[in-house]
Amino acid sequence: MLYQEHQRLDGISSPHEKWKEWMRLPSKQGKDRWFFRWQWNGVFPGEEDEQAETDKGPGYYTSYVIGAQWFDDEEPLVITPKAGCSKIDFLQLFSRCLQAGVEIEAFSEIYGIDMEQPRIKAPELQSVLSPLIVVHFLSVVRVIVQGGLKKDYIQREENLKKVKGHISVLRHERTNVLRKRPDKVFCRYQEYSIDIPENRLLKKALNFVRQLLQTFPRSESRSSLEHTLNQCLSAFAHVSDEIEVWELKHLKHQKLFRTYSEAIRLAQLILRRYDYSLTNIQSSEEDCPVFWLDMPLLYEHYVLGLLREAYGNQIRYQEPGHTGYPDFICYDPLLVMDTKYIPRFKDKTKISSDIIRQLSGYARDRMLFKKCPTEHIPCLVIYPEEGNETNPFLRDGKPIPINELLQRIEEERSAWGFYRLAVPLPTLR
Repeated sequence: MLYQEHQRLDGISSPHEKWKEWMRLPSKQGKDRWFFRWQWNGVFPGEEDEQAETDKGPGYYTSYVIGAQWFDDEEPLVITPKAGCSKIDFLQLFSRCLQAGVEIEAFSEIYGIDMEQPRIKAPELQSVLSPLIVVHFLSVVRVIVQGGLKKDYIQREENLKKVKGHISVLRHERTNVLRKRPDKVFCRYQEYSIDIPENRLLKKALNFVRQLLQTFPRSESRSSLEHTLNQCLSAFAHVSDEIEVWELKHLKHQKLFRTYSEAIRLAQLILRRYDYSLTNIQSSEEDCPVFWLDMPLLYEHYVLGLLREAYGNQIRYQEPGHTGYPDFICYDPLLVMDTKYIPRFKDKTKISSDIIRQLSGYARDRMLFKKCPTEHIPCLVIYPEEGNETNPFLRDGKPIPINELLQRIEEERSAWGFYRLAVPLPTLR
């Protein structure tokens, strides 16, 4: 079955015995995330005001999550981006998120991959999964390289001119005594080195990534990733990439090296994705593992990247309040911002009352704002569209002042102090 986001699954008249009300995904901050859900009217959150127009009757509806999942033992379900966002340049999208300072741990919440289930043939998602894993992996490895590669004691065996560690008697007799080489002694010793299994695994995955990047279309994002890759590989110059598949199972995740644990997880994903074979890269592209990608959360992080590129730490992300967690807050000047990944948002004549109530609550939250403002706090709703790839918060490479930005946007007619801004998703040329 092939569908887009926010579509009804055809031919299913009652809840499935296995899935009941929904196929649930891991939650973030207590929010319900789902791949598809049974709904009686097909109206999504934020669209209640349009119920009369959008009521499509009961059935399973896909959410704002793309990916590939098994609906049952025989039938796969493939979800692609919604209409109007079908030409997204995911490579640039992911790169922008992480290059602009989005936290790596937060980025991990955007998607999930299950390598244990059978793969699904989904050429429609070819441009999504590989760039996602590559960008995430390189970003994590870059952080490791900046902090210095992990070292540990490893056991070496070598035929030396003088004793180091202790003599390996049996190997010494076979190698030197029987061959009458009195100038040599076969030793076993420990060396404090970066050439440890964890680093070998990372280097092997980096070599896979080098091959993968050659399959991506030439672009500025690809060139930037290749530059990052070369920087990472130079740090691994004295590390071997020889590691056996069985050794991967013995690599342990350590709490003191959380970044390493994440890099190892991603490296294993890359190696398993292509069955540990550099020659299998092309043949595996149409078949993808079971995975999901949360598009609203991805868009939220993309906008965060753009905002931080323009305003730096002036923008606060997911500040906790009594009324919830607004996506972005600016305290000087005061501004509440929230991303809404909603189909056809740009075509609506007004912002829905639910969104107005939500952002109005943020703007009056005593936990978010320690003192009562003398004037109402403006609220900005940010939504996606295909279009210009430039940062709308910059002008000639310099940030547009917040007050000036709002003056350039038409104020919402139905509510004072409400504005909307389209922040385009990067698209393939």
